[in-house]
Amino acid sequence: MKSNPQTFSANPMLNRVRAAFALALWLLLLAVIPVHAGMKSGMAAYRRGDYGTALREFRAGAARGNTDAQKMLAAMYETGTGVTRDYGEAFKWYSAAARSGDSSAQFMVAQMYYEGRGGPRDLSEAVTWYRKAAEGGFPEAQYNLALFHEIGRGTQRDMNEASRWYRKAAEKGLPQAQARLGLMYVKGEGVLQDYVQAHMWLNLAASNGEEGARNALEALSAKMTSDQVAKAQEMARKWHAKKRGR
Repeated sequence: MKSNPQTFSANPMLNRVRAAFALALWLLLLAVIPVHAGMKSGMAAYRRGDYGTALREFRAGAARGNTDAQKMLAAMYETGTGVTRDYGEAFKWYSAAARSGDSSAQFMVAQMYYEGRGGPRDLSEAVTWYRKAAEGGFPEAQYNLALFHEIGRGTQRDMNEASRWYRKAAEKGLPQAQARLGLMYVKGEGVLQDYVQAHMWLNLAASNGEEGARNALEALSAKMTSDQVAKAQEMARKWHAKKRGR
């Protein structure tokens, strides 16, 4: 059976820690970690809508090499929040944070290379930065890297690498990765064919809202014995319990 990577969720994560999501992410992170005094005043200004002051503080922090300031500055340029939208500036500051090893910034750099924002589209560079972010544990990057290996986009097609990175993202709870790993088990691509494992991952994906996984799960269940389905369901329950720390 030939692989059809377009079955579901086969586009890179361009529901992408998108600009607005990126801002929310930085705001959430900065609410729970110690920050430099200038960063605190910048965040306070941002929250009250004083974007001019926020930009000044973030620029100052970014120039000093503060990765949180660099990401906030990049996200504001990307969204056009308090400043004229400028993808070149966004790319510049995401890149600065990415070079410091920040995996979320590395993911954003990869996305901008993939989309051709802030510079020419470059799939090879996108893969390079997805890999850096994936190695840093960023699940959306792990998913994208897996997908690019699965379909041979920007890199050599390699189903073993695809399954490896889907698994990493799936273990972190990313439903798109759980679904695609399940399909690989159905087809025996990059892994040994195993309907029980396939059912477990598709079940997890479906329970996490991945609609395409529901149809695949129904079709797969029809090929399995009741004992196989029961075993897969028990495995899924144990996976959920482990994630909940029970």
